[in-house]
Amino acid sequence: MTTPSPNSDERPVLSLRPSAASIVLRPIRSVVIFIVGFSVLWWYVPPSRERTVGMAVLLALLIARVVWQAVWNACASYELTTLRVRATTGVFSRFGSEIPLARVQNTFVSKSFLERLAGIGTLGIASAGTGGVEIVWSMIDDPDGVLAKVRRELDASERGGKSASGLGDPGSLSPNLKLQPAAPGIRPIVLGLAGGIGAGKSAVARELESRGALVLDSDSRAKSVLETPEARDVLVSWWGPEILKDGRVDRKRVADVVFADAEQRRRLEAFVHPRLHAARRVDIDAAAARGVRLVVIDAPLLQEAGVDKECDAVVFVDAPRQQRLERVRSRGWDDAELTRREAAQLSLSEKKARSTFVIENNGDLAALGVRVGELLREVEKMHGGKPARS
Repeated sequence: MTTPSPNSDERPVLSLRPSAASIVLRPIRSVVIFIVGFSVLWWYVPPSRERTVGMAVLLALLIARVVWQAVWNACASYELTTLRVRATTGVFSRFGSEIPLARVQNTFVSKSFLERLAGIGTLGIASAGTGGVEIVWSMIDDPDGVLAKVRRELDASERGGKSASGLGDPGSLSPNLKLQPAAPGIRPIVLGLAGGIGAGKSAVARELESRGALVLDSDSRAKSVLETPEARDVLVSWWGPEILKDGRVDRKRVADVVFADAEQRRRLEAFVHPRLHAARRVDIDAAAARGVRLVVIDAPLLQEAGVDKECDAVVFVDAPRQQRLERVRSRGWDDAELTRREAAQLSLSEKKARSTFVIENNGDLAALGVRVGELLREVEKMHGGKPARS
C-alpha cells in the first residue's frame, strides 16, 4: 500500500465504502446457485433427511458468502483528498493504490445492469500513459454525484497549480511550473527519455506529466502489442507453444529468448517497433489537436530502436550504478542480470553522447523536481516556445 507523506495542505474531501447493496450483488452467482439448488431439492427430491441436510448446507454456504462480502465491504475504503485519490481493499492482506490529483487524466462511471437496478455504480480513475484504469471505486452509492465531486476537486487542483511532487520553492525557480498549452493544430515538442536500466526515467516522466506533458509509455504499449492474437500467433510460429502461459504470451519467456540471442531480439523488434511507431504518430497528432505543448516518449530502447529520430530533443537520465542496482532488485534482478541486460543495449557513454540534455536522478525527489523545471525552461528556449508559467 502506498502511504502518503504528511502534508499540512492535504484535507479529506470524501471517504466512502462500497454500497450495502453490493453485499448481495457481488455474490449474485452464489445467490442464483442457492435458488436453483434449493428449487431442485424442493421439487425433485422427496421429503427426507438427505433433502433437509442438503438444503441446510446450501443455506449455510449462502450465509457464509454474504457474511464474507459484508466483512470485505467493511474493510474497503475509498478516499479523496485535496491532493490525491486512493482505494484500499483486502481483509487479511491489505492492498492500496493512489494517484496524485495532478496526474489524474480520466474519470468515468460504469454501471452494469444490476448496478443500474440498485442505483449504484463503479467509478474508474486513470492517469496519463498507463493504458488502463488504476483506481476503482467498486459499487458505490450515488456514483454520478461522487464523480461530480471528484471532478470539482480536480478542477480546483488544476486552478491551484499543485504539482504531483508536492515540492517547495528552493529559490527563484518554481518546481510547480506548468507548460502553457499550444494552439490547437500546432505540433507539440517531442522529448525522448534515455538512460541506464533503473536510472529513473519513469520518475522524470511523472514529473513532466504533472506539469502538463503527455507521456507515451512505450513499454506499456509493447506489452499491449504482445497481448494481441497476431503477436501470439507469430511468436508461437517462431519459438513454439512453450512461449505461452495460460494461452497468453509469457513476457518473461520472451525476455529469456531475446536477451540470450541478439538475432531473435532483432527479429522481435522488427515486429513490434513499426506498430509502436504507428501508434505514436496517432497519439502525437491527437495531442496536437488538443493543444498539448509537450509529448514525452518513455521508451526502454529509445536510441537503439531509432525512436530518438522522432524526437526534437533527448534527455539522458543519469544515476549511479549502485542506486540503479538497488532499484532493479525489486524486479528480482541481481548485478549479473543487470549487466547482462545492459550488454544488449548501447553503452551508457554512447547514450549520453547522443542526448541533448542530461538530468541527474540520485533519488532526491525535491532535487529532481527542480531539475525538471530547469529542463522545461531549456526545452522551451531551444524550440522558441512561449515561456512556461508558474
